[in-house]
Amino acid sequence: MISDKSSLASRLGWVLGETEKLLAETRQSFSQYVGDTALSHLELAIGKARHALGVLDILDTEGAYMLGREVVLLMDAIRQEKVKNWQEACTVTADGLLQLSEYLKHLRDGYADLPVIVLPMLNNLRAAREAELLSEHLVFLPAEGVVTNEQIGTDKYIALPADKLDQATKRLRFYMQKALLGWYNNDRPAFHLQAARKVAANMLTLHEKERLRALWWVTGGLLQALEENKLEDSAAVKLLMGRMEREIRRFGDLQETAYNESLPDELLKNLLYYVGLAEESEGTLGAVKEAYHLDLYLPKGGTLQELRTYYTKPGRELWQAVSSQLQDELTLLMSQVESLGQREHPAPVLGEVAKRTGSLAQTLGMLGLGTAAELTDQIATEQQASVAANLQLSPDLLERMSEHYLKLETVLHEYAETGYDRTQEIFFGEGQSGSELSAVREAVRTSLTALAKAQTELAAFHQEAGNFTHLEEITKILRGISGALDVLGHQEIQPLAQGVKAYLSKDLQVSKRKPALEEIYCVADIMTLLEAALSCISNNEDHLPLVPVGFEKLRELDDYTKVDLLDEANLAQGQAELEHKKKAKQQTPQSLFVKLRNQRLLTEA
Repeated sequence: MISDKSSLASRLGWVLGETEKLLAETRQSFSQYVGDTALSHLELAIGKARHALGVLDILDTEGAYMLGREVVLLMDAIRQEKVKNWQEACTVTADGLLQLSEYLKHLRDGYADLPVIVLPMLNNLRAAREAELLSEHLVFLPAEGVVTNEQIGTDKYIALPADKLDQATKRLRFYMQKALLGWYNNDRPAFHLQAARKVAANMLTLHEKERLRALWWVTGGLLQALEENKLEDSAAVKLLMGRMEREIRRFGDLQETAYNESLPDELLKNLLYYVGLAEESEGTLGAVKEAYHLDLYLPKGGTLQELRTYYTKPGRELWQAVSSQLQDELTLLMSQVESLGQREHPAPVLGEVAKRTGSLAQTLGMLGLGTAAELTDQIATEQQASVAANLQLSPDLLERMSEHYLKLETVLHEYAETGYDRTQEIFFGEGQSGSELSAVREAVRTSLTALAKAQTELAAFHQEAGNFTHLEEITKILRGISGALDVLGHQEIQPLAQGVKAYLSKDLQVSKRKPALEEIYCVADIMTLLEAALSCISNNEDHLPLVPVGFEKLRELDDYTKVDLLDEANLAQGQAELEHKKKAKQQTPQSLFVKLRNQRLLTEA
């Protein structure tokens, strides 16, 4: 299964420290074995790796478990001298151990468990011991669970007695055979595939259990993909559709209960795999993709390559550590640049700056920030040329240097926070400049800090009944947050801040009444949702699914007071802005990275 992202991250958080310690000890023991070929070191490494593998099995981290298992199997093959190229096998083992550590850190940071991402490393490990290579099909693990009739789009079910059901299945199987034969022979394939879809739709209505209904719903989606040329009609797909024709007969022979018990989960997974490979479309095909989140579990093309590159990059802790070091280097560079304009002979300092800038470009390249590295190297080349020609430092070059380092500082700041390379947006985007992006993030952080203080004041007010000075402080904080939201353009979450502010200032503070415990809880919930929305904005995650929940809490709070909170909070405007942003989001495809970072919200939306 693919575990729920949030719970998986939580479980990993408890044990990752110990697991990483085990893996570090494994790497150390294996390194000692490579150095002196002493089997005792290799056996120790295998023992520790098996221990770590047991932990991964309990945690149900499929991708990490597959990777750890292949590492253990390769080390065992090395121990038994069953590898042809010892040096290559040792190198691949070391690489596998490193990637396993980084993969676990990404899962801990909240990214989805996608075994397909580590498929190249799995196959490298298997190739080193000459084992059969895996295909993407074998590591494709869609979300567990059966879709509902609501997702399928119909609850129609035709209950037939045994004799009538036998007749119906025989007739439907005949139609399916005829349709598939016409498709196989390339005789009006679209017509025959459409006929096969009708058979699938009829089979769906003969099943009462949602698991079996889902089987034929997905089959209909696959047939649609073939009919619309959204998927190549390979031999494997034709064999699979032939299997579905035989399933009609099996259902007729066994009847619903026995058939359901005998049907393997593997069949539905096979169907979903090919639906996932199909291009996007409306109708059943699109609905199946959405219901099973196939764009998450089976990314394709350039996106898959991007994800593989990303998952093998260092985790967040290393992003932040490296970014911090580079920012220190940038601070020194910027101070040197500031002094250049005041020097009569700037060449020696500019030479030092060029050397540091060139070194910085190399480090950015190793970090995976290729565009930033290239731009930085261009600046270093200009600096070196100016020094070599003994030219007077031009104001244009000085200005471009200052601007470059400022933008680069923002790139590193964003990278430390999110792991994303936003060089293109910061250097060339038509929207916000680097300094503006920093200002936005700072405004959100300031609001989050203030909101934490407001929550503390609310708790103090609850404990100190009658001390309304706490409410005055909360009102003041919310007024400031409301102003920040105006500047940031987040009108959709304004009602949360404005509603609580109006409730406190126009009801409790005016009437000096002690609110019921339920009211305090409701206010606390709204403030928590406001905090969660701001946190999502700070982390470049989708906050929109949280907003309707906040609106419902605001309506609940409105029931406790005579003040018209919905009008005071201008809920109608907030609702309109929310719908506008939802539509804009639907029109602009979300990047897979964003979906993976926000999988829980995607499921709840």
